[in-house]
Amino acid sequence: MRVLGFDIGTTSIGFAVIDHLPETEQGRILRLGVRVFPEARDPEGTPFNQTRRQKRMARRQLRRRRQRRRALNEALGSAGLLPRYGHPEWSATMAADPYLLRKRGLSEALSPHEVGRAIYHLAKHRHFSGRELEEDVDQAEEDSDEKAAKSDRDETTRALRDAGTTLGAWLSLRGPQERKRGLHAHRSDVVNEFEALWEAQAPHHAILRDTSFKAAIQDTVFAQRPVFWRKNTLGECRFMPGEDLCPKGAWLSQQRRMLEKLNNLGVGGNARPLDEDERAAIMDRLQTQASMTWAGVRAALKPLYKARGEAGVEKRLKFNLEIGGDRGLLGNTVEAKLARVFGGDWADHPHKQAIRDAVHRRLWAADYGEIGDQRVIILSAPERRQRRAEAVSTFIADFAITQEQAKQLSEMTFPTGWEPFSVKALEAFMPHLKAGVRFGVLVNAPEWEEWRNSTFPDRDRPTGEVLDRLPSPAVREERERIAKLRNPTVVRTQNELRKVVNNLIGLYGKPDMIRVEVARDVGKSKREREETEAARRKQEKRRRDAVKDLGENGIHEPSRRDIERWLLWKESRERCPYTGDQIGFDALFREGRFDVEHIWPRWRSFDDSFRNKTLCRRDVNLEKGDRTPFEYLAHDPDRWDAVKRRLQEMIAAKGGNGMSAGKVKRFLAECLPDEFASRQLNDTGYAARQAVAFLKRLWPDVGPEAPVHVQAVTGRVTARLRELWGLNNILADNGEKTRADHRHHAIDALTVACTHPGMTNRLSRYWQAKDDPRAAEPSLPPPWTTIRADAEKAVTNIVVSHRVRKKVSGPLHKDTVYGDTGNDVSTKSGTYREFVTRKRLESISKTELGCICDSRVREVVTGWVNERGGDPKRAFPPYPRLGDDKPEIRKVRLWTRQQVRLMAPVSTGYADLGANHHIAIYRTAAGRVVFDVVSLFEAARRVARREPIVRRAPEDGAAFVMSLAPGDALQLTEGNKAGCWIVQGAWSNGQIVVENANDAAHATTNRPNAASLLARGARKVAVDPIGRVRPAND
Repeated sequence: MRVLGFDIGTTSIGFAVIDHLPETEQGRILRLGVRVFPEARDPEGTPFNQTRRQKRMARRQLRRRRQRRRALNEALGSAGLLPRYGHPEWSATMAADPYLLRKRGLSEALSPHEVGRAIYHLAKHRHFSGRELEEDVDQAEEDSDEKAAKSDRDETTRALRDAGTTLGAWLSLRGPQERKRGLHAHRSDVVNEFEALWEAQAPHHAILRDTSFKAAIQDTVFAQRPVFWRKNTLGECRFMPGEDLCPKGAWLSQQRRMLEKLNNLGVGGNARPLDEDERAAIMDRLQTQASMTWAGVRAALKPLYKARGEAGVEKRLKFNLEIGGDRGLLGNTVEAKLARVFGGDWADHPHKQAIRDAVHRRLWAADYGEIGDQRVIILSAPERRQRRAEAVSTFIADFAITQEQAKQLSEMTFPTGWEPFSVKALEAFMPHLKAGVRFGVLVNAPEWEEWRNSTFPDRDRPTGEVLDRLPSPAVREERERIAKLRNPTVVRTQNELRKVVNNLIGLYGKPDMIRVEVARDVGKSKREREETEAARRKQEKRRRDAVKDLGENGIHEPSRRDIERWLLWKESRERCPYTGDQIGFDALFREGRFDVEHIWPRWRSFDDSFRNKTLCRRDVNLEKGDRTPFEYLAHDPDRWDAVKRRLQEMIAAKGGNGMSAGKVKRFLAECLPDEFASRQLNDTGYAARQAVAFLKRLWPDVGPEAPVHVQAVTGRVTARLRELWGLNNILADNGEKTRADHRHHAIDALTVACTHPGMTNRLSRYWQAKDDPRAAEPSLPPPWTTIRADAEKAVTNIVVSHRVRKKVSGPLHKDTVYGDTGNDVSTKSGTYREFVTRKRLESISKTELGCICDSRVREVVTGWVNERGGDPKRAFPPYPRLGDDKPEIRKVRLWTRQQVRLMAPVSTGYADLGANHHIAIYRTAAGRVVFDVVSLFEAARRVARREPIVRRAPEDGAAFVMSLAPGDALQLTEGNKAGCWIVQGAWSNGQIVVENANDAAHATTNRPNAASLLARGARKVAVDPIGRVRPAND
């Protein structure tokens, strides 16, 4: 049987082609290989498309801000309230203190231009509007930054109320050394000031008494684009394409979820189905509860067994879902709330089903608005309140209920999200779910295929389609499928997998079986499974305690973040690890004085898990910024020692509550370990699961009864097998798996290819014997006796394939914009131009301190940094000043030297060119080797001018030798550098960065120039996705 094995990661695909007959324990390796490609994320873990979106959004915001100010300037100018832009009087008007004008304008007459200046300043600092999350009907969860900013806004509003004045007048009282910027305030405070200022000045200026003019100015200053989302991001019902999906907050969705769990419930480990009476007894109570514990289930069954003469039987019952670790049964949240609203009248209410169906639909329509058939906007809080108030009367009129009942209905909140099924599909499922049919059987089982075909004639059904090759994105249907994945890592992985699979099929034909490694934490020994299960149950108990305590303190429907915050609170013994402050309940959950903080910065560690979080006083969290605890406090030994003492007090005793030893160790680490980020495992697992569905398309699509041709194998199982079969020491002498060589992915893929279901069972029996102290030392034979020797031979023949990056895409230059001083400086290495830019103090390096332009500022900042340990990145507020009455120095002007040819002219100055696209190598008639390093910026200009990106015929008549871009392969045949080398990039001075094709740890990085490469006999070769080498013919 021919088998393909794949080890799929976020930046690589290891593959193996074997012929293997497990029954006879015979096999042979046909090919091993590795395909390496860049991750679809930047080095900090952000997807490239997300970075593009963020920068595009920033440009849009700047453009809209300019448009708003330009429109306001024109409107005020036409009314005589501002001089014409560019006129000398414009500069004089703008030089006036706007805060003082905003204060004076409340009590005395201002000149027309002063009124315009004050309004223009309000437009520039109109502050946050948002959705007023405390009133948001979908109870959107706030992160710590949102909560902190909201707390600041509320504090500002309270201060204004206590002072009895407006925002501008309040800020005008601050001295020159106090900051006015960086303040958080509500948009409503600015609107109130606008109204007060306009009302005070209207008696003095006739134009201000024109209501239409006021409405136009107010709209220009405060108009806000609504928050929206696109409908096409929801997905599609596979049973009824084109129909609207059912919201999870709808009664129908809640009923489906409840019946699904109830129908899966069985008694005992063999899962005896509930009989009709047992099911009815549970259903009667479960229907009006949000959830039911197992004790509640037994209580519901107690009267039934007593009536049957079997009193007490329920106490001995164990349910299959309970044994599996579930906490209880899901109820119907919406039904439970409706029962509370109507009380005893609900059971026999004449409009019961109509209310069930209408309540979510009507309140959703009150909270959201649709724009065509593409977008849904979230309405503002005032609009939502108005629409919900209007819903009260419709509830009364349509359902003949009381005013109080209608009001309670209008205040209901619902779970958020969407079902993967439409309303009509759920309506078709419901009769069978009520009859006890299991939901999984209903939607997937072969015996229900005829019902599905007759009920859903337009559903996505087996097509019988057979593909000889995996489809290319050039096909429209494939592009549409890829667009639905919405994960750049998975898209990149599947694209590379397609290339590998299609090449292997072309060489070896379609396989009988494909196995893919899925990174999941299973396949453990008995002891490991027991430890994991015990830890899981302990954490579940803590979460239940959190929900109970939060409810007792007024948070009756806690979010995931609330529960996490509670767990961190108890873990740290209700104290801040950094300051020792006692953390009260209100200070944490209502006042936002303490943040959930990442111990290791998330952008550096890629770790957003519980083990990387703690609580921190908000102002200290802001000071800490993107630093580890050690980086933040190492310069202050007393504070650092105090933190270490507190951590020892917080550490958990064995089996008790408190901070884990691992988290304390992370807290005290002086640097981040050099290891794979946790997101690697998560992305790998998701990518592999998606790959299984992708690879299944190579066989006939005949529905659930189709034979299995693609199997998913867990990473934990293959890791054990690889070790037991002695495959780890093929690339490493110590018997440990090495990640320093790309070829380890091929060895993983070989193990995956050999891991048939029976092998997993063998491993289970192996660990059972291993854990039995009475049993002899067990062994696990390899798939065939010579696999170790065969693999070692095959690995030596691997040529690792690297994806070539010749596409002209990505940032054309770096973000920092420099000003040109016009000063040229000649040095031994050439002529350089002096450029200047501004940077925040936290962003400058130690060497940049000497590049601060102003000598006085340089002296003050250098002294301030030296007082704090000599490293600007470890310095913290208060910021330095040039004098006690001078403002803080937060940014400094720096100069830098760079060759003009390496700077790109942009609209507001110059920017560093950044990445290079390729290097072209030529040989002159005299035999001299010359080169041309082409930046990405220049390559884009050539594309725009429709010129060849690589110039093969330069103007000086030199002969073209080759061009090298990242990912290109070079074959060296001389010296100790012989082998295949991969180009990583080219420097502007002509050095070419190369690495050995097998090197995954960047240990062989070399930077020869073009002449030395040609002198060593380097020739450019093309390596296809499965490692076949041919001349590049460049």
